[in-house]
Amino acid sequence: MSSYKVFKHPEKGFEAVKSGFAWLAPFNPIWPLFRGLWMLFIIYIFFILVLASIDAQIYGLVKVIDIKNANNLQWILFIIQIVIFSSPGFKGNEWTANNLQKKGYIFDCSIEAKNKDEALRLANNLAG
Repeated sequence: MSSYKVFKHPEKGFEAVKSGFAWLAPFNPIWPLFRGLWMLFIIYIFFILVLASIDAQIYGLVKVIDIKNANNLQWILFIIQIVIFSSPGFKGNEWTANNLQKKGYIFDCSIEAKNKDEALRLANNLAG
């Protein structure tokens, strides 16, 4: 069972957002589009392109980082890339919840459920 934050909109009804790590987010760069996070998607793709161009300048198009012989700059860039690529996993569900609140949804409750559909069903049952 997972914990879900349930938000209610006066006209659109309920939406549920899982609490914790968003497992698909770090591995799928278009994940923000499925959550309606357009600006985040644009910023994320921008960072990916910038980091890819820096990597291409440092390593060329075929070569990758040689961890055993990496210099300080290469280590710093490597750590920055790990942070940027993993941040949607750690913050993605929070960003989704904030986006819902900007759209007029109000936090209603937290629910333990097997999946998002069950969380929404339970929230509807609690509401009436």
